[in-house]
Amino acid sequence: MSVFRTVIIFIIISSAMLAGEVSAHTNEINTDIKLVNEQLHLFSDASSEMTINEAIIAFQKQQFSHNSETQVSFGFTQDTLWAVLPVINTSKNDDSLVIKIDNAWLDEVDVYYVHNKQILQEAAIGDSVPFTKRPISRRMPAVAYDFPPGQTDVYFRVHSKDPLTLPIYIGSEQSHVGTASINAYFYGALYGILGILFIYNIALFSYLKELKYLLYSLYLLAFTAFNYTYTGHGFWILWPESVGLQQLLMPTLMFAYLFSGVLFTLEFLNTRTYLPSLYAFRYKLYGALLILALGLLIIDDRSIAIMAQLIILTTLSIWMLVIGYYSYKSGNPLAMFFVPAVIMGTGGATISSLATWGVIPYSQWAFRGIEIGMLLEMSLLSISLGFNFKLAQEARKSAEINARLDQLTNLYNRRAFSDLVHPLWELGKRNKTPMAIILIDLDWFKRINDEYGHATGDEVLEEVGKELKKRLRESDIPLRWGGEEFLIFLPNTNTREAHQLADKLREHFDSKNITPEHKVTLSIGVVSALPHSVELDKLIGLADEALYQAKQNGRNCVVSLD
Repeated sequence: MSVFRTVIIFIIISSAMLAGEVSAHTNEINTDIKLVNEQLHLFSDASSEMTINEAIIAFQKQQFSHNSETQVSFGFTQDTLWAVLPVINTSKNDDSLVIKIDNAWLDEVDVYYVHNKQILQEAAIGDSVPFTKRPISRRMPAVAYDFPPGQTDVYFRVHSKDPLTLPIYIGSEQSHVGTASINAYFYGALYGILGILFIYNIALFSYLKELKYLLYSLYLLAFTAFNYTYTGHGFWILWPESVGLQQLLMPTLMFAYLFSGVLFTLEFLNTRTYLPSLYAFRYKLYGALLILALGLLIIDDRSIAIMAQLIILTTLSIWMLVIGYYSYKSGNPLAMFFVPAVIMGTGGATISSLATWGVIPYSQWAFRGIEIGMLLEMSLLSISLGFNFKLAQEARKSAEINARLDQLTNLYNRRAFSDLVHPLWELGKRNKTPMAIILIDLDWFKRINDEYGHATGDEVLEEVGKELKKRLRESDIPLRWGGEEFLIFLPNTNTREAHQLADKLREHFDSKNITPEHKVTLSIGVVSALPHSVELDKLIGLADEALYQAKQNGRNCVVSLD
């Protein structure tokens, strides 16, 4: 459990550090960076054939509509969106500014700078353009420009098969560097925590060999890979020249994330036990997802693929909540973690989707809701798996204890003898202290079973066990040796002391009924020796010889052998 505590402490510290770094850097950032969507003028080109010169004429004719409601998200659209941002430089010198579109998955983004009706410069910065061909090699599409005095109109031509979200920020180079630092801290903490959780659960799988830990690790890995791709990190850092790879990985990794989530859910909730009907249906569910993936691959339309996967994601999120609820109703303790975890993840994804579709106001945190929600979900799921680890350890410990206990008398059984006695025997060897064994047999016990039945015999054995435990020292070890025989191991005890104890036990049982209707007497063999002078097995054999003599002497007596 020390690893589990370490993970939790790491999450808390990382979250605190992240909050502190964000706060610190927010104070350092030049406040001139701002979202400028309210200043945009928009035009939707259904034909996608409008040229920049035609766009300039349309803007001059006031055919563009002012984005007074600060619209950022436009959802799935086949239209090409034109946006114009007027930038006014009131100084007498050029003003160097950076424009960033805070969305890494837009396919085509062309930027034109128009001053006095003249196109001064243009650039292509969408993710259909390799990073080496962009004017600024940054994760998010960005351009820098020295704006001359007066008004310069910046035209954006945007087309994408993904949800079209167009948050445009403008500010100084310094302010953008500060924002990039915040993002670096955020994603560094996110991927660091996910990486630690991945390693932690792989370690648990290696130790426990439980499939749920492996599937959860794959679920973490799939989400991390998907997130790393759609946020633009992979394209920017690992494959900056491979536009085709970026376009392929987006839907592929999203499907891998969905599929791994289904596999993990069914195993985590132990549907084999708690929802057997669903468990029997699992292969049909896997097959349906694979057929759907194959169908989308054949259609080869990324817009349809992403739309279908978003619908599947929403459907599966609801499905996970439903089966989590029914698993909880069926008595699964892990479901009490699973349901709120999925609510967090689903809630974050829903906020991101609503921001992407423009249903709720756009903000940086709303747009990244899926990442925050999934981080909370996966942290809580890791806590639940740690809880499962604790339950497994307790169950294993309980099983080990139960395996060493006689269920009828609640005394140790013969299997526990070596584990309990050998350490004391070795200690006696070093200290040269005597060890004694008392071997007890219940006289005529077979008659009780034969005349009154085994239930009565079991009741007698149970009461004998209770009486023995009451009259022994804490250091003495009583065991049910087998049938109606009991063995007591007495550390640091010589023959005389052991004989006295044995005789007191015999007198106690002889003086009263062990149950209201029955009485038993004891035949007892006693031996003691210094451990270095005799083997333990030999001492047990001598105790058995003494017990045999006690029976031969008429029973209900104690015989000691030196």
